[in-house]
Amino acid sequence: MDEENLSGAEEYVSLSIQIAKPIDPKSEKNVRETAEKADGVLADSLHITEKMLTICYDPVRIGKDEVINLLKQAGAELDSVQTDRAPLL
Repeated sequence: MDEENLSGAEEYVSLSIQIAKPIDPKSEKNVRETAEKADGVLADSLHITEKMLTICYDPVRIGKDEVINLLKQAGAELDSVQTDRAPLL
């Protein structure tokens, strides 16, 4: 997300997603590149472990379902999703 497009009043929402199976290195690269290109996703917040993926997004710019679909299209096999409101100012 480009810093020049930020208004300074963003409130990000954190998604914690249980992964159905570990993400292979190629899929992880695709997920990271997808997060970097997506408007409204805080790419620096992406954290991937063997069983969990967490990421923050701006719900004004992109919806939860859209974030989930982007991650799936990038190769992540997701299980359950938990949303937490988390202002990151």
